[in-house]
Amino acid sequence: MVESFELPVELPSCRLALVTSATAQVLSVLLCKMDPWRTLGYHADGLQRYLLREDPALVRAAVFREGVLAGVMCVRSRWLCGASVELLAVLPENQGKGLGADVMAWIEDQAVMIGPSLWTTVSSFNGDAQRFYARNGFDQVACLADLIKPGFDELLLRKRLRPSEGLEAGETNEV
Repeated sequence: MVESFELPVELPSCRLALVTSATAQVLSVLLCKMDPWRTLGYHADGLQRYLLREDPALVRAAVFREGVLAGVMCVRSRWLCGASVELLAVLPENQGKGLGADVMAWIEDQAVMIGPSLWTTVSSFNGDAQRFYARNGFDQVACLADLIKPGFDELLLRKRLRPSEGLEAGETNEV
């Protein structure tokens, strides 16, 4: 169960609100036209199912700029002693306007309450995403060869949000 990430929320450059059926339908079509999803062969119906399926450990938010759909973010709670950004996309016409940085700062503020690390993966061919995450303090910790599609690697990235405290006797890191 997600402990934080309450929506909707107003950020300096945008607004986050729960993904609806209507926004999921639009986003799934648009994401399939963007990399990395285009290169990796994602289909709109699969992305739409992902955005709408029942999953209490996953928060999904549509990003709006001036009332217009501008992107999406999906964060999994309780993943490897922290949280994981499974999806962060800003639609091309809204890139370079600070939305990604504002959303990432909000994610970090929420994720620090969950655990000491924030995780994500990025396609090895997606240089823009790699630079974005590096600017936001993420470090590469592993290369996951052929994870999604043969011939394409995913890079596992981590940002340390606070020192690890370890688990107390009898405590578990529930997934």
